[in-house]
Amino acid sequence: MAVISILSGKGGVGKTTITSNIATAIANEFKRKVIILDTNVTSSHIRLHFGMHEEMKNTLKDVIRDEDMLEEATYSSEMTGVNIVPSPESLKGLDLDKLRNLASHLAASEYNYVIIDSAPGFRENTENVIRASDKIVIVTNPYLPDVSDSLKLMELVEKNRKEAIVVVNKVRGKKYEMTEAQIKKMLDIKDFVKIPEDEKVPESISHGVPVTVFAKGSKVSMALKKLAGQLIGEEYKPSLADRVKWFFGA
Repeated sequence: MAVISILSGKGGVGKTTITSNIATAIANEFKRKVIILDTNVTSSHIRLHFGMHEEMKNTLKDVIRDEDMLEEATYSSEMTGVNIVPSPESLKGLDLDKLRNLASHLAASEYNYVIIDSAPGFRENTENVIRASDKIVIVTNPYLPDVSDSLKLMELVEKNRKEAIVVVNKVRGKKYEMTEAQIKKMLDIKDFVKIPEDEKVPESISHGVPVTVFAKGSKVSMALKKLAGQLIGEEYKPSLADRVKWFFGA
């Protein structure tokens, strides 16, 4: 149905955390079939967010070369129902236009949503990822250098006649953070999504469980589920159990 790409202007902003939790929320809360294509060759950690520590022999590189390798290069998270095609160490020497064809094919056949976890910054495959996307998420933090890097990424997105949803992650509401007005003005946007800083996030990563499963009723979990719903055009309606957990800060 759609290809959703998650980008960031720099590393360390929580892009892969956003990717893993959007995928998990779409699969669990909205009951859709989801696959993640990991193109993050610089720091491929998506599998660790799902508690997958085993060696993954086949990767996205094999699938781009030969789509018949898809089944062998797909690893499933039984806990979340999300499928993952891991990143190779390098995408050099590959016809990256095939990435767009692969993503489109998967979205039109086996999967409701294909989510691409892109490498941070501006890599050789960044523009190919943008072109392959139906929807784009740019993840940043509420600090001037981070938002400045996001501006460059926004310009690349606009160059390809696409639009992006900006997600400001790890918001703590401190005085030294950029204000909403400053972020909107710098990026020339009307609105953006805020995801709060929460200790449950690093704790969930240490357990290899996405926070939307690990701490279902936490504020950060609720915000991520709401974002997932926004991306697929559906409203997230928390269950009674989740509302109770949120009330007690669970």
